[in-house]
This record gives sequence, C-alpha cells and structure tokens, in this order.
Amino acid sequence: MAGKARLFALLALFAGGTALGAGATLTTADLAGRYTRTFRTGLVSGENYMATDVVTVVATSRTRALVNFDLTFFNGHICSLTGIARLEGRALVYRRPGRFAGDPPCILRLWRQGARLRWNADNNSCREDCGARGSFTDGGMRWSSRRPISRAGRARILRDFERIRNLP
Repeated sequence: MAGKARLFALLALFAGGTALGAGATLTTADLAGRYTRTFRTGLVSGENYMATDVVTVVATSRTRALVNFDLTFFNGHICSLTGIARLEGRALVYRRPGRFAGDPPCILRLWRQGARLRWNADNNSCREDCGARGSFTDGGMRWSSRRPISRAGRARILRDFERIRNLP
C-alpha cells in the first residue's frame, strides 16, 4: 500500500510540474540551439543537389538572443540574416529598419509551434535579405532537429558576431 501511495504522490508531483511548465515564463534558452534541415533542391538547368538550411539561436540573456538564418532555395537563391532578437510573448522578434529609402522595417518572428520551429516575416518585410526565390514568409523546420550549442561554440558564435558588427 505504501508503494502505491508513493507512486500516486510522484505522479501528482509530475502532473503538477507539467502544468506549471506549460504556463511557465518562456526564456530565450527555451528556443536556443542549432536547427537543421537537409533536402534535395535544384537548378533551372535540371541539375539536383543537396542543401541544408540552418537556424541558430544563441541566448545572450533571458529576453535577448542572437539569431542566424542561412536558408537555401531553388536555383541557389538564399536568405541570410543575423542579429539580436528580443523575446515578445512566446516569440523571438528581430527588428531592423529597412535597408533602403522606402523599404519597410524588417520584422521577423521565431517561435515554437508544437513539433516545429516556425518563423515569419511580416508582409515579407525582410525581403532584402533574400535572393529572388527566397523568403522568410511562413518558414519552419522540425523541432526534433534542434541540437545544443556547446559553451565553446556559443562563445565563438558571439565573438564572430561582435567582430562582424564592429566592421566599418
């Protein structure tokens, strides 16, 4: 009988922890990691090749993270973006003024939705970071592709970002 009582107590504790986890405050560490997707794509010539999309999220504080997108599209077109995103509700949001006069600001949201990491640029607003066939609109990849980033890897990524950011 004592064994069953202990089992029920543990189950109740686990269920309570799960409920607390579901409503717990999200931090950038909850999204941090390297996500990848390898797939077959092609060129207009008919040639096929394998490509890998990579999204990297490195927490810099509880509410800020460095995000890096390297996405490949048909005919070798890419989307590439690196910058600091802030946590807004349940999503990381990267904001940057438009690069050219008249361009809308780039607003890119990144969040977890079930078994997927999702992203979307409002009104395709980050268009200038993409080639002709690329877009940050309605993107995503499997959450299960997430891999942790080692401390050394994190330090290298942040150091490289600071070096790039400080270029003239």
